[in-house]
Amino acid sequence: MGGIHQKIHSEFKINGISFVRSELITKSKSSLNKNKALFSFLLEWLNDSSQIELQTSGSTGKSKRIKVNKKSMIVSAQNTAKYFNLKPGESALLCLPITFIAGKMMVVRAVVLGLDLYVTKPSGSPVNQLSKSFDFIAMTPFQLEKTINHIHKIKCLLVGGSPVSESLREKIVNKTSGVFETYGMTETVSHVAIKNLSLGENSFKSIPGITFSNNMGCLEINAPFISKLPVLTNDKVELISDTRFKWIGRNSLIINSGGIKFNPEKLEKTLSNCYSQPFIISSLPDSLLGEKIVIVFENKIPFNFNQSFDKLKKHERPREVFYLENFSRINGKINRKIIKNKILNKFKDGN
Repeated sequence: MGGIHQKIHSEFKINGISFVRSELITKSKSSLNKNKALFSFLLEWLNDSSQIELQTSGSTGKSKRIKVNKKSMIVSAQNTAKYFNLKPGESALLCLPITFIAGKMMVVRAVVLGLDLYVTKPSGSPVNQLSKSFDFIAMTPFQLEKTINHIHKIKCLLVGGSPVSESLREKIVNKTSGVFETYGMTETVSHVAIKNLSLGENSFKSIPGITFSNNMGCLEINAPFISKLPVLTNDKVELISDTRFKWIGRNSLIINSGGIKFNPEKLEKTLSNCYSQPFIISSLPDSLLGEKIVIVFENKIPFNFNQSFDKLKKHERPREVFYLENFSRINGKINRKIIKNKILNKFKDGN
């Protein structure tokens, strides 16, 4: 007798076509299959193992492989359905890489909830050329920025993977009713907290069954359906209650300059309305300060960029300005580590 993860909802479809378990297994083994990664994951999902191996993004550290219970992923999908009132037969779009948890969970939700899953190649603007509207989509902030004039095609849009900038938030408020920023990670098998960007909310609220606490200055997630023990994060937050918090930034990114600690994501938030292009705050070695704050732009350095520094305190202002033609990204997330290494090489070369 198969496990609960081997059951496929009767309404489940891929690109409008219904599949039973045997057909999915046959399709996954076909060399003619254009969606090989999708069907390979489905084959792994439907096998006899109660666990599945996931890869963390590595956007703030070394990528690693972890094992999670498929049952936890099912409960997560069911919680999403309850929170957003998703119904069997509704349409969803997979526009994220299947490599990481966000893409995998879109597939699991479709299988468990009975969604009609349409598949498109991951791109910066996944719905712009599509005439079809969708009930449910998950995107990165980078994709949302490129899709802003087409979000009327989407009933419920989840955005996650990296923080949503203030300038992007302002574009969303009152433009549509269903854009939600999510908070979560591979270890929590997708989101555990939601922020309604369409209503201008500025704090995350837990989904049912999740509570939060503060552990040595970092957010701790209590999620019984995922782990018997709390999940300790590396994120600094302002804890409002055991179900609500404001995200501040990641501890691992802290810059120690002249004995003063700076959170680059907090500085980025202050400057986020000043530029129309992606940028990050980073650091370089400094003989006097230990580390010095720098700013890195994608594509080009904006005209009069330094006028925006007036929003920062004197000791928060970048001491060097760089640009790279393109930012390295992992699953839509800006890869700070690679960018910093490139800037470090530029700094050493004196370019």
